[in-house]
Amino acid sequence: MAVTQAQRAALHNTLTDTMGEDAADTLMDQLPPTGWDQMATKDDLARVESNLTNALTTGQAELRAVMAEGLAQAAAERAAIVKGEAELRAVMAEGLAQAASERAAIVKGQARQLYVIVTSTVAAVAAATVSIWVALFTFAGA
Repeated sequence: MAVTQAQRAALHNTLTDTMGEDAADTLMDQLPPTGWDQMATKDDLARVESNLTNALTTGQAELRAVMAEGLAQAAAERAAIVKGEAELRAVMAEGLAQAASERAAIVKGQARQLYVIVTSTVAAVAAATVSIWVALFTFAGA
């Protein structure tokens, strides 16, 4: 049963009459502000401790599970990135090989054209030289 404020005041008045004001105040200060039934016992504290321990243990287990799931997901994403990079490198290598092949074909074509130009230029120079020599010999003999 909880003690009412009126009951506490009556007790204080009785104590003041019996022991004096200072002693009554000191004794009243030693009583709990509410009833004894509101005070926590060692059993209450043990239950709270047990509940907190269980809650923390459960929370830690859940956190570990979430972290493991997150790490697994991160590993899977990393593997996908590595696979994508490998595929990209393969495509790039194929493209570079094709570009090198095309460049070789272009260089080969340019070499043929240069050969034709040089050959025709040499032939033209040779013909011009022969013409000059023929003209010189013809003019010199005349």
